[in-house]
Amino acid sequence: MFTRILVAVDASSRAGRILTEVEDLARATGAAVHVLHAGESEIIYDQMVELEDGATAAATVDQAVARLRAAGLTADGEVVEVLHENVPYAVLERARALRADLVVLGPRHHGRIGALLGGSVTHEVSLHAPVSLLLVV
Repeated sequence: MFTRILVAVDASSRAGRILTEVEDLARATGAAVHVLHAGESEIIYDQMVELEDGATAAATVDQAVARLRAAGLTADGEVVEVLHENVPYAVLERARALRADLVVLGPRHHGRIGALLGGSVTHEVSLHAPVSLLLVV
């Protein structure tokens, strides 16, 4: 069914639930898992500002990969540096490049105002995903 799963994670409390679902799917299908985390930045005036420390971003990926490997799964991961508004496109690009056949996301719940101001990674990925998409809430 699935051979390559791309899971996008952040440092939120949802990450554990997302990884549990991915573990179950990968175990059932024999799929390899690629963990992706966006190291987000914003441009404020003429300065590029990182929204997360690089070490924190790397630790998020390392912890997820370690958990998946401890469960006996084939897993690797990476941090992609990207502007905040380009996160959905980074996820889509990596899905295509890796030839993933499933993308797994945990939607953030911004509320109406937050969604209007900041957009939604989940919404953009769902509109343009080249493969199946699993949303873990």
